[in-house]
Amino acid sequence: ITGTASAAPVLCQTVTNNHMNVDSSIVSTCMDAGVGNLTGNPMNDLFINGVGTDYVSIGETTFTQDGSTGTFAFNASLWDTYSDIAIGFKFGTGNQPDEWFVYSLQSLLASGDYDWAFVNVFGRGGGLSHVNLYGILGEGQVPEPGTLALLGLALVVMGSCFRRQGRRAV
Repeated sequence: ITGTASAAPVLCQTVTNNHMNVDSSIVSTCMDAGVGNLTGNPMNDLFINGVGTDYVSIGETTFTQDGSTGTFAFNASLWDTYSDIAIGFKFGTGNQPDEWFVYSLQSLLASGDYDWAFVNVFGRGGGLSHVNLYGILGEGQVPEPGTLALLGLALVVMGSCFRRQGRRAV
């Protein structure tokens, strides 16, 4: 049997909201969608605090938009640090609550500009505000310097507490 595999759009939606499509050659699945914002901040990011609890924010990436379609950029060097990468799109929707969609990227996706499409069911808004990247650190990978600094500070505080307790006991 011979033939070619064709990619198909991967739909990301919640039934009462707008929808989004990204090609299956780029993404493997829709992880989640919702109303509100994707901030990249672990304190209030709806994806990280929802189904993406194992993910950390990698930051934003560049994108283009022409009507209800556009592109986003991806740098394959991220695979050197992260074993799984997700991409989140946040849209303004006019006088409706903002909407977001998060996809899991195909493993080892190459660098490049990739297409997306917003299905504007309600016909209002639809402007792409920002595109966030999220990742799960690969085995043996070192966390970001800020995380290491926080860990170091915690160790210093703990050491100081133990030293203080030791002096009281004498």
